[in-house]
Amino acid sequence: MKKDKREKLLLSMNLIDEAYIEEANIQKTKKPFPWRTFAAIAACVALAVAGVGIGLGLHTPTSPYPSHLAAYADSEYFPIIQRLDAYYEQVSAKNSDGGSEDRLLEKVPSGTASTLVPNGDRYEETTDNQVNCVIEADLIKRSDKNIYYLNGKTLTIYSIEGENSNKVGSFTLADWDIITSQVEMYLSEDCKTVTLIVPCVTRDANSYHAKYYTQIVSLDVSDPSNIVEKGSVTLNCSLNTSRKVDGTILIFGTYYLWMNERPNYSDPSTFVPQITTDSGTVSVPMDSIVVPEELKNSHYTVVCKLSEGDLNLLGSGAFLSYTSAVYVTQENVYAANNHWDKETATYVTTNTQMTEIACLSYRGDSLKPMGTIRVAGRVKDQYSMDEHNGILRVVTTTDMTQAGNDEEGRRFQFSKTSASLYQIDLSTWKVLSKVENFAPDGESVQSVRFDANAAYVCTAEVVTFTDPVFFFDLSDPKKITYTDTGTIQGYSTSLISFGDGYLIGIGVGETRGIVKLEVYRESENGVVSVCSYEVEDAWYLTDYKSYLIDRKNKLIGMVMVEYSVYDPSVPYIENYVLFQYEEGKLWIVNKIPLPSENYTLERTRSVYIDGYLYVLAGEQFEVVPVDLTGTAQ
Repeated sequence: MKKDKREKLLLSMNLIDEAYIEEANIQKTKKPFPWRTFAAIAACVALAVAGVGIGLGLHTPTSPYPSHLAAYADSEYFPIIQRLDAYYEQVSAKNSDGGSEDRLLEKVPSGTASTLVPNGDRYEETTDNQVNCVIEADLIKRSDKNIYYLNGKTLTIYSIEGENSNKVGSFTLADWDIITSQVEMYLSEDCKTVTLIVPCVTRDANSYHAKYYTQIVSLDVSDPSNIVEKGSVTLNCSLNTSRKVDGTILIFGTYYLWMNERPNYSDPSTFVPQITTDSGTVSVPMDSIVVPEELKNSHYTVVCKLSEGDLNLLGSGAFLSYTSAVYVTQENVYAANNHWDKETATYVTTNTQMTEIACLSYRGDSLKPMGTIRVAGRVKDQYSMDEHNGILRVVTTTDMTQAGNDEEGRRFQFSKTSASLYQIDLSTWKVLSKVENFAPDGESVQSVRFDANAAYVCTAEVVTFTDPVFFFDLSDPKKITYTDTGTIQGYSTSLISFGDGYLIGIGVGETRGIVKLEVYRESENGVVSVCSYEVEDAWYLTDYKSYLIDRKNKLIGMVMVEYSVYDPSVPYIENYVLFQYEEGKLWIVNKIPLPSENYTLERTRSVYIDGYLYVLAGEQFEVVPVDLTGTAQ
C-alpha cells in the first residue's frame, strides 16, 4: 500500500484521524519472540488486556469500509465503487439483465478517399443554434453553392440555382440497424467533409434485450458526384446529443450500467465506460468523471471529443447518474440529474423534485470537473439553462407533493406546481439570486429563451390552455426583477428571439386543435403581445430544428397538418407553411404541399435563399419562388 495515497483518501473522507493512519501504517522489523519462555506471561497479559478492554470499551482499529469493499480502497475508482455499492443496496434484483458494455469506442480503418477538389465553397449556417459558435447537428446544412440533406440513410446534395437547381450527388449508408428518426450530420467549414451521427440498435431475437450503439461516419464530399467514406467510429452507447466547436465534435451518449448484481470491482471495465482506439482500450479517467454524493441511477452520460475529418479521439469524460438534459457552451458541458427527494415525518410524507447540475470543462487536453449545484425543481430541456458572463441561469418546474394523516387521523393529499429561476456564480457554485414559485399555482414551464441579460419563460396549466409569458431582467446578478404579460389564451412550446426586441411564440391556442403563432415585444414594463395568427383544426411539429428561422427576412417556416374535426374520413392535409412578420402584422406567405406516403414529417427542412424557398421532405425537393413584398392576408 502506498502510504500517501491511502492517507489522502482516508483524510478526504473524514473517516479517520492522523494518529490512526500513522498507527495503521507502522512497519517495524521485530526480533524473534521467545514464545516458550514467556508463554505464561503472555497468557496473563492477554487476559488482563481483555479484561481492561471489556471494562473500558477499547477495540482494535479496523478498516473504515465494509469488508467487501476494503480490498478496493486503493483503486482510483474507489469513489465510484462506494457510490455504486450504496446504490446497489437500494435497488432490487428485478432489473433486466443488460450488463455493461465492454468498450465504448471502436475505430474502423479509413477507406481510400478521393482526391480533394478545391471548390472554394463558403459555409452558411442553417441551424438556429442555441449558443453562438456551438454548432448543432441537423438534417440540413449548406454552402453558398450546395444544399446537403440527410433523409434517413441517404445523404443527397443539391445545387443552389433557383428553379434550375438539381441533384448533384448522393451517398447511402450501409444496411445497419439505424434509428433513422435520429440520424443527423455536420458539414465542415471548408465544405469538404460531412460527418454523419448515426444511432443504431440491435435486438436479440430470443429476448427483449437491445444493444444501442452510435456510428460516426466521415464522408469526403469535396466532389459531390463521387462521395467517399473516409472512416468511421463506433460508440457502444445510445446517442443523447452532439455538438461541434472549432472543428471538434462532441458526442454525448448514455452508458447503461444495470445494477442487477454487483459489478466486479476489481475490474473497472465492468462499471466504468471504456474507450477503445488504435492504441488499445482504456477506462474513462477518474479525474474526468463527475460523481455525486448519492446516486439516483447507475447510468452515465459519456462525453467523447473527436477531431472532425479523421475522427481521432481527443479526450473523454463522464457524468455518473446525470442523465437528464445536456447543455453545451464554448468551454463547458452541463448535465442535469432530475430526481425526487423524499422526507418522512410523523404520519406525513413529502416528495420534492430536485435537480443537480454538474459541469465538465472540455477545452483543455482533458475534461475537468468544475463543480455542482442543487436547485429545487426539474429542468425541462437544454433551453432551460444558460451561461452568461460567469453566471449559470437555470429555470425549473417545481413540484411538491404531501400525503399523510392530519392530527385527527384524517387522510389528506396535497400537491403544488410552479416555476423558479436561479442565478449561480460559477466561481463559487453558490446561488447569487433566485425567484422561486413565480408562476401561478399549477402551471409548469413550457418553454424558455435566454437572450443576454433577459430571460423569457412561458408557463401554463395545459388543461386550461392559458399562459403568461414572463420577462426577467438579469442585468444585476444579485437582483432579479420580472413582469409578465398577464393571462393569454394558449401557450408556447417554443420561444424564439427574433431580433430588434421581438419574440415569437409557437404553440397552441385556446384548445389543442388550434395552432397559434404570437409575436411579443419588449417594452419598458416587460413584454407585451403585438399580434398573433391562428389556424384551426390543425397541429404542428414541435421539433425546434424543423423550423425555418430567418431573422433577416422576418420569416418563420413550419410543418402544419390540417384535418376535419367533423368528418374523420377527410384525409389530413400536410403543408409546409411560410409566415412573415412585418410592421406589427403576421401572415402566411406560402403553403407547399408535402408528400403523404412513405415519408416522415419530422424530416422536413427548408431554407430561404435569394428569393427562393428550398423545401426538402424525404424524396421531395421543391424550389418555390417567394415574393416578400406582399402585404398581410
